[in-house]
Amino acid sequence: MKNFIEFKKEVLADFYKAMHTQETDNYDYQRFSYDGIDRSKIFNSEEHQYFLNWLFENFQNIFKAYSFLEDDESKKIYKELISYRLLGHLHCKLSFAKKDFSEILKVFNKTALSTDSSIKLNGIFGSLKKYDFYFNGENYKINCMENGLIYTLIFKQYFFNRDNISVAPERGDFVVDGGACLGDTALAFSNAVGEKGRVYSFDPVEDNLEVLEENVKIFPYKNIDIFPCGLSDKNKDGTPIRLNSYAPGFNIFAAEMNNIRLPLRTIDYLVDSGEIEKINFLKLDVEGSEMATLRGARNSIDRFKPKLAISIYHKPDDFFEIINYIKENHKYYKLYVDHYTVHREETVVYGLPY
Repeated sequence: MKNFIEFKKEVLADFYKAMHTQETDNYDYQRFSYDGIDRSKIFNSEEHQYFLNWLFENFQNIFKAYSFLEDDESKKIYKELISYRLLGHLHCKLSFAKKDFSEILKVFNKTALSTDSSIKLNGIFGSLKKYDFYFNGENYKINCMENGLIYTLIFKQYFFNRDNISVAPERGDFVVDGGACLGDTALAFSNAVGEKGRVYSFDPVEDNLEVLEENVKIFPYKNIDIFPCGLSDKNKDGTPIRLNSYAPGFNIFAAEMNNIRLPLRTIDYLVDSGEIEKINFLKLDVEGSEMATLRGARNSIDRFKPKLAISIYHKPDDFFEIINYIKENHKYYKLYVDHYTVHREETVVYGLPY
């Protein structure tokens, strides 16, 4: 186990090495040039200055989170992601990254044939597609963004498996799907848990909910409960927001800054009220509300000890705060980290109770 001084020296050595490195072929055009603008040569100096200051202000807490990780691969991923935050895609290539996206698309599209969806709703990644195909023995029927299933099915985001350690929904599990959006994760979870399992899906955006409701009607298993609200550490009454587009990156903070009152619920309240029967797997990708949701689920986590899959990349401090919070408040978890892009988005911490 490294001590803090050793860790600090390694992080700084990695930073100086990467600073003098020029990386090529390290940019996801599909994800970050969706609007036709080539950002592959842009170095955002203000962003990287911010993260350098962030590192020095939080070095001890970052080291604490690093020390809580269970295996060497998680620690390697975590340390490389620090370098990436400091220097970006022009100087830091993640050695473990899910890459060759164009080749993966070719293979996926041979299996996952799609047609134009009858649901006429656009968003940041264009119009919706309708999919109907079989993958690993399960039928996938859904209206969603083009290639929207790649992260859940091909990269297996939220389905962690490393060195015979598995943190994933299983047959018969009851799953909380925090941040359902159009339903791609809901469908993957629905197929994973089967007819005896249950999926509780949450979203506070009316446009997303309308698509999700249409999708649930055609899902192979009838095991989805839709909750038209966001998750947090407090209960608030309100109305789902209408955006006139699908919104995979919508967050409740932006709405509240504009005095928009959204419906919010805590997981503890929903368990106490009987609306959630039990939880075997808790997935949170709620655009920065992960910490608040964990606080609002503290009793339920202690009661059910669910497997965890929590996004830790939306807010800078989530990178260490969420890991430290879980380990300090729910000591019975072994924690692992995985990452799903060549950029700094899509980092997930997985918790396995013991």
